[in-house]
Amino acid sequence: MAKTIQRKRRAVETKSRERAGEAREDRDRREPREGLVPTRPMIAVPRGIRHVALIVDTAVAPRRAMLRGVAQYIQEHEPWAVYLKPVGVEKALREWLVHWQGDGIIAAVHEPEEAPLKERGLPIVDVAGALHLPGVPLVHANDASIGRVGAEHLLERGFTDLLFYSHAYDTHATRRRLEGFQSAVERAGARFHRLIWDDRPRSERGQPRLPWLASKLSALPLPLAVMALNDHVAIEVLEACETAQLRVPERVAVLGVDNDQLVTNLTSVPVSSVDSSRERIGYEAAALLDRLIDGQPKPREPILIPPAGVVTRTSTDILAVPDADVAIAIRYIWAHACEPISVNDVAAETSLSRRRMQDLFLRHVGHTISDEIRRRRVDHAKRLLAETQTKVGLIANQSGFGSAERMSKVFKQVVGLTPHAYRERYRHDEAGQAAGAH
Repeated sequence: MAKTIQRKRRAVETKSRERAGEAREDRDRREPREGLVPTRPMIAVPRGIRHVALIVDTAVAPRRAMLRGVAQYIQEHEPWAVYLKPVGVEKALREWLVHWQGDGIIAAVHEPEEAPLKERGLPIVDVAGALHLPGVPLVHANDASIGRVGAEHLLERGFTDLLFYSHAYDTHATRRRLEGFQSAVERAGARFHRLIWDDRPRSERGQPRLPWLASKLSALPLPLAVMALNDHVAIEVLEACETAQLRVPERVAVLGVDNDQLVTNLTSVPVSSVDSSRERIGYEAAALLDRLIDGQPKPREPILIPPAGVVTRTSTDILAVPDADVAIAIRYIWAHACEPISVNDVAAETSLSRRRMQDLFLRHVGHTISDEIRRRRVDHAKRLLAETQTKVGLIANQSGFGSAERMSKVFKQVVGLTPHAYRERYRHDEAGQAAGAH
């Protein structure tokens, strides 16, 4: 009996020592002691799903575009468990953030309560420029570049008087966009104008904004090009032009920012807009947060994303000329060049005779009405030749030439190549650029 008890006791002690040894080995694998090297290779453990909070005001279109960029990053990489806090979230951070168990935060709010964010100590990426916590990296639109690109777009259309309009000047976006716009305008030798609603003199404070803006626009030199802070402010400029009976784009060209298509295409005159690359901002913010969660160092400087260019719509689709009838004629040609129009059709759109219209057009534009029609048709054909596989005969009809023979003759006069030769050269150049990129 005694021997049986002793055998059981030894068996228990042996099993205890084995378990202790296994525990030490497991601990050593996870936390190797200083000076020791694990005797077996470390096995890579798949990364768990990351829990990320998106503190975003989803009522604002640019923020929704930013979310699409975040979604694209998630789809291309390992999945996240996303906790989305939408409208009004900045006023209730403490209520949910204290108990939220997550890995990181992307913040796109303008008036956040910063203390809860600081207390949690989680990796944070700011995409609105409103956080003032030390060490929080910023991924943001390059507002100075937005202003510069907008100015260059309007300068290319021949405007010599360019206005920047905003409601306020106390935001980072307004200051930087205005600075970029002003610098580009003055560098080109054009005249810069500035109009800020909040900066109006005390004597004008009782006046409603729309009639105030209409009177200010009427007092400026025409033709005038206006860059608004964003698309919503650009719509306000359109309304003021209508109040002042200023035709858009013939007398006033209007440019917005953010390319919010619901807004830009809502009006009778669709609004051109600078594409501020909001989706790319979201994508880069998500990529940065992923790196921060992995323990990689924070960037020393803000990551500023340049604009993707200007999406041209009717509000700036014009060549600036001081004569109103010539501006109307240009606008008509640009809209109908691919149709079977003639000089008589163009003159009929104005209040002038054919001869008078011809003289004014040549004086202000530097070539004839027929030349302008031909140039627009060639430009349309060049785009189709470069971007599509459409047959030349069909392109000739779609571009207003009527026949492939007529298009070939005009194309060679203007471009110096036949349509077929132009298409082959374009493809050769594209192939060379692609090879050089690799």
